[in-house]
Amino acid sequence: MSDTQPRVEPLPGYVRIADLLSALSLAADLAVGLPAEHAVRSCYLGMRIADQLKVSLDQQAGLYYAELLMDAGCTAWTSHFASYVMSDEIAARRGFYFFTDDHNPIEVMGWLKDYVAAGQPAHVRAQQLLNFALHGKETTREGFRNTCEAAGRFAERLGMPELVQTALVSVFEQWDGSGPGGTRGEAVPLISRIVYTTSFLEAFHHVGGRAAALRLAEERRGKAFDPTVVDAFLSIASEEALWETLEQESVWMRVLSMEPPSPHRYIKEDQLEEVALSFADFADLKSFYSSGHSRRVGNLAERLAEHMRLPEAEVSTIRRAALMHDLGLVTVPSFTLLKPQNQLTQIEWERLRLHPYHAERILARVPVLAPVVPLIAAHHERLDGRGYYRGLSGSQIPLGARIIAVADRFDELTHDTPDEPAVDQEVALQRMSDEVGHALCPDAYQVLAEELRASGSTSLSRRKNRSPAWPAGLTDREVEIVRLLCKGLSRQEMARQLVMSEHTVRHHLEHIYDKVGVSTRVGATLFAVEHDLLQ
Repeated sequence: MSDTQPRVEPLPGYVRIADLLSALSLAADLAVGLPAEHAVRSCYLGMRIADQLKVSLDQQAGLYYAELLMDAGCTAWTSHFASYVMSDEIAARRGFYFFTDDHNPIEVMGWLKDYVAAGQPAHVRAQQLLNFALHGKETTREGFRNTCEAAGRFAERLGMPELVQTALVSVFEQWDGSGPGGTRGEAVPLISRIVYTTSFLEAFHHVGGRAAALRLAEERRGKAFDPTVVDAFLSIASEEALWETLEQESVWMRVLSMEPPSPHRYIKEDQLEEVALSFADFADLKSFYSSGHSRRVGNLAERLAEHMRLPEAEVSTIRRAALMHDLGLVTVPSFTLLKPQNQLTQIEWERLRLHPYHAERILARVPVLAPVVPLIAAHHERLDGRGYYRGLSGSQIPLGARIIAVADRFDELTHDTPDEPAVDQEVALQRMSDEVGHALCPDAYQVLAEELRASGSTSLSRRKNRSPAWPAGLTDREVEIVRLLCKGLSRQEMARQLVMSEHTVRHHLEHIYDKVGVSTRVGATLFAVEHDLLQ
């Protein structure tokens, strides 16, 4: 494999998958709290190592896509982790995963001091520190399992081959068997071993330069890192060109040119629906409150646009933009998203109000998504100019963004949030009427009211709350449990709410996981969202 391949533009009606994966990788970089293009730079390192190891063409292609998708499941456990550390979990997770040796008690104590319940009252902090001492390892392993299952599921939905899906499920395993699954040595897929190593090498290079990356490689050779992978890296590390490339401001065009020939290189444009849905679910995993939110907003915005008799192409653009409208929230700590807005600090509020900017930044690198970007960037603008992040007003706000704002506000009011419990749809309409003209678009609001009346019921949902035939043979009771699971309730909390024993809840969960073919809470959440099981 040469360092660059000739760039071949996709045929009309096709989209290059690498462009889409680069956007997802950038979103994941920001969600993990790493610099933009961390995954892209890791991919560059990985492809150079693969070339040195002379791996097969199939393995090269699998590695390329796995590098870009390595953190595709990173939003999967953030709400739970945020509740656990009671602080900015993005910074806490980055500090623990990359820069804390969990075998070194002194380093672990330093991490605990810096992140766990920082700023909380002494008795609260003492309780959380005790919880970590008793359950920290178990909680961390559960987080890795959820993250891996989510990444594998997103890879499957994006059309990635089994090779990539398998690699992502094992991406945190270590050479010496000390990873979350205990798999060791060559039992860990080669692609996983390369991705794991390059992720750390890139992170340490960014913080400490070449010397830090080289030192890390030598220290962890034969421990966390595969010795063969490390030796390949050390062989190419003598090349000045390697470091010069890594130290460029952006390496994306170089990495794009390195994509190996593969039957997965292009997808049809009509598959962009699944891409948008994947981005939606990736964002919605950030909060217990948001499961299914972006899908509901997408469905409702589409219906409003159709009712307004907009051209079919514009309706499609509005739907895609509505599905991806909250992608920028991955940059905001779940700890912030789980707080009522009136309890946010000024810094937290500023970070929250910039999420449309981050979504714009993430998606701007994908040419085929250019039409959705202005709508996403403006979905929190207000007619009176008091919105964010640009402060647009009136006709400066694209019509599609105004429609999305109405759909978003309606869904927010009719579902539980950290600020308040859900209200019924008539109450939501009444409250929204007070915002029409200065915050919300009158035309879009009027269409919403007409849609609600035309539905002949109090529901705009596409699925009834109960069904005689739930997917995968789930029972009504099991669907009820899945819905509570998606809200982040523990087994004990579910048992209390359903008036049953915790043992019975556990028994139900085992049956649910077996029926839907998952092994984690987040896997079940994605199944519920994909099959429209949430209210």
